Amino acid sequence: MIVIMGEPYLTDKEASDRYGYSQSWFIRARGQGFGPKWVQIKKHGRVLYPAYETDKWFEERLKHDE
Repeated sequence: MIVIMGEPYLTDKEASDRYGYSQSWFIRARGQGFGPKWVQIKKHGRVLYPAYETDKWFEERLKHDE
């Protein structure tokens, strides 16, 4: 987990481990315009997921699927 300005962010691998979806699912979701919010660090090209927003996204999907 990476902390930027006091907020935790997850890498693709960390998000995959945390939520049980493959890394390729996260990559595909970004490319197709669905899935949790993400940011790209331009200097390194690294993609990160704000942990709070990603938790919220998955919680909303779980509630919707019930």
